[in-house]
Amino acid sequence: QVVLTPTPRWPDLLVVHDPVNRLLFSSKLFAAHVAPPEGLDEGGWEAFGDDWRYYFECMLAPSARQVWWALGWWGTSPPSSSASLPVCMLLPMHGPGVSSALTQLLQEYRGWVDEQIKAAATSCAAVFYASAYGNTAALAQAISRGITRGGVAVETINLELASLGEVTEAIGRSQGFVLGDPTLGGHMPTQVSVAMGAILREPTAKTMPCGVFGSFGWSGEAVDEMEGRLRDSGFGFAFDSIRVKFKPTAKDLLLCEESGRALAQSIKKKLKVRELAAVPGGGPQLAMGRVVGSLSVLTAKDEDASSAMLASWISQASFDPPGVTVAVKKDRAIEKLLVVGGKFCVSTVAEGREKPIMKALTRPFSPGEDRLAGLETTPSPQLGVPVLSSANSFLECAVVTRMEAGDHYVVYAQVLDGKVLDENANTAVHHRKVGNHY
Repeated sequence: QVVLTPTPRWPDLLVVHDPVNRLLFSSKLFAAHVAPPEGLDEGGWEAFGDDWRYYFECMLAPSARQVWWALGWWGTSPPSSSASLPVCMLLPMHGPGVSSALTQLLQEYRGWVDEQIKAAATSCAAVFYASAYGNTAALAQAISRGITRGGVAVETINLELASLGEVTEAIGRSQGFVLGDPTLGGHMPTQVSVAMGAILREPTAKTMPCGVFGSFGWSGEAVDEMEGRLRDSGFGFAFDSIRVKFKPTAKDLLLCEESGRALAQSIKKKLKVRELAAVPGGGPQLAMGRVVGSLSVLTAKDEDASSAMLASWISQASFDPPGVTVAVKKDRAIEKLLVVGGKFCVSTVAEGREKPIMKALTRPFSPGEDRLAGLETTPSPQLGVPVLSSANSFLECAVVTRMEAGDHYVVYAQVLDGKVLDENANTAVHHRKVGNHY
């Protein structure tokens, strides 16, 4: 049996069910960006749970409503009481075949989808786009992931498939939006122009933070046209317009994610949803504030994309092989570069040299802004990742695994190389008063 399960990114997505062997060829659903040699989920949830979750967050979270409908065919929330199909193994397009962890993966997917739909009831952004060759779709996917990483639900809508009514309804339940398209013949496609007209007519849309993006092969007038019409109508932008020529690079995709986070922050600020202020709380918060960590700067690079952050939640984790752990908040731009296999450097900050570094790295950054601007760096010997020249030591590391820890990820990495740069300088220590803020 063939079941159509379209999403905005993959409008032709379908799955195939083999009722005799109870196999489900699930295409993008239940996939993971790993390729175990045995081909199956040996080790179960413990071995692949993080990979399944990461793939869902990257590729499917923006299509949570469509995934919710698809899950119904396998008994987790059926579109009709007779629709559920018996399954004993999932065979996705990417990642291991799922057998031993089948029940738990279905349950977890249900929870992840419900989490996205529930979040949409509080704050939601709409990402509208059309794509001629898949490049604008890739940008839309990256922006959508940045929005979800920023703590706001997202609804991604392919304007080549959506009706005008769906566009109006999506704007009505959103608190911000992004509009993207390719440039075709020097103009925006008809679907985007019609959708923009609907957005401009919506009374509440003008109060929403927004953004525009697009890919092009020659001149890219469509992005300028979208920006001009919105700006002339009094709309406020959460980030600078994004223009990408041909296929987006790693740097382009990182810029899109950071822009999505910027939109999410604008929405949360408008809704007055802020992080806990650094004020004294109860006993546990005060006690946790006494847990100290060495002050370091984390730098990472992947192709032409790079990022950096100030870190104090870092610790040695193993002797053999030498390893460290670092806690990274989910909405940090550098998080995208700290996946399994990713490489990064740790520059430990010398005592007495921390003030200019903290000043440079604790201020707000615009999407795509160089976080190390104004700080002197040198490339590390093996990885070529920036190392602070004023550091008293550095480590070159490779991510081995990571686990979800509330609003952070805890990354475990093996140390590949390292060097003491100043034997006489102690490492700066970060002291806090409370444990609910950095």
